[in-house]
Amino acid sequence: MIKNYFKIFLKVALQNKLFTFLSLFGISLTIMFVMIFSMTISKITTGSGPEKDLKDVVFCDRIKTKQTIKGKANNGYSVSSCGRRVSETYLKKTKSADIVSMYTGAMPWEFILDGKYQKRAQNQTDAEYWELFDYKFLSGRPYTYEEVTNGANLAVITKSLKELFFGNEENVLGKIIHYTSLDLIITGVVEDPSKSAQNAVGDLYFPYTLLKNTEAPDDYMGGFTLAFKGKDTKQFKAISDETHEMIARLDAADTSRAIFLSGPLTQLGKMMRGYGDPEEYSKGSTLFKFLLFALAFILLPAVNLMALNFARIHERGEEIAVRKSFGAASRVLRSQFLFENILMTLTGGVIGIILSFLVVDLLGNSLSLNVNYFSNVPLTFSFNYLVFAASLIACLIFGLLSGYLPAIRLSRMKPALYLKGGEL
Repeated sequence: MIKNYFKIFLKVALQNKLFTFLSLFGISLTIMFVMIFSMTISKITTGSGPEKDLKDVVFCDRIKTKQTIKGKANNGYSVSSCGRRVSETYLKKTKSADIVSMYTGAMPWEFILDGKYQKRAQNQTDAEYWELFDYKFLSGRPYTYEEVTNGANLAVITKSLKELFFGNEENVLGKIIHYTSLDLIITGVVEDPSKSAQNAVGDLYFPYTLLKNTEAPDDYMGGFTLAFKGKDTKQFKAISDETHEMIARLDAADTSRAIFLSGPLTQLGKMMRGYGDPEEYSKGSTLFKFLLFALAFILLPAVNLMALNFARIHERGEEIAVRKSFGAASRVLRSQFLFENILMTLTGGVIGIILSFLVVDLLGNSLSLNVNYFSNVPLTFSFNYLVFAASLIACLIFGLLSGYLPAIRLSRMKPALYLKGGEL
């Protein structure tokens, strides 16, 4: 029976090439966008290069304060990255994590070199940063805990920054690189981090202690992200409980303001939270919104394909009427039409997967996904079994959504009435 269904599908597909083209075009385009978007997000959230252990890391990168009047918080609030004092004195001392690091992330660095304007990124870090993220050192070493504590004028640079400043010179260890008013001695050269990285980023890295702390003693806001690494995800709850207990103690001691710490969150959680009010973030409701958006994205082309299927049924009206007249069961006709439709969507899905590879290969460097206010990530084709399985499931849902109602209408046809000029 399946073999006969397949033969009928090929005959129908070749009979009206316009309908077939429009159906495949809509399906393949949708699957292509789903694949590219999913694979790019997957690469960002699972990590690669220095961020290859991202699954074992959670982050606190937002802190919120509200002024309180007579013990009650008012409506106004302030949100920023974590302050240096709260990071150093409290969050950095979290004992539930194996490694805790504080760093600023990629901060803009603009300068003139040989009469040309340059824009790069600098990242102020602690020594633990080099334990948490697995950079590949091409030469030299990272700065140590003692050097960070003593505020040593040291720096680690990327290969591309080395080539910009020193050309083809092989050994640049011990040479000076100028950052604003600082003369930094190069201790190491690392491979450039992946363009999809969101945390292990920068061109110039130096100890955060080199810059004077200008924060007020009671200020909780600043420019630092805290990263907590455990052996596995089972430690995340203990890390979360301990960090929130610290903030609760600070909040209770400070009667002038209410304090809220966002996180710790995984990389996916950070992306889902976005840049709204961190206190209002709910993983469940945000995930529900994303699923609704994904369903709408699939549903719109499915409705369009359904309209094409109704038109296709009208074209095949005489064939269906004759088959029903000779005793073809309604369930057989329904199953045949659904089989044809699912086969059509799977064919479109395969074309969409091939198109996603070609689009990324040809245009990946010129197209990017805006992940957040500071980061655009180039589109990526990175084969992922989970993404591939999700795409196949999307194809099947696509086929069922667009084929079910036309199949029901087809199976309810009254052949005698239709052959006399009636409607389906």
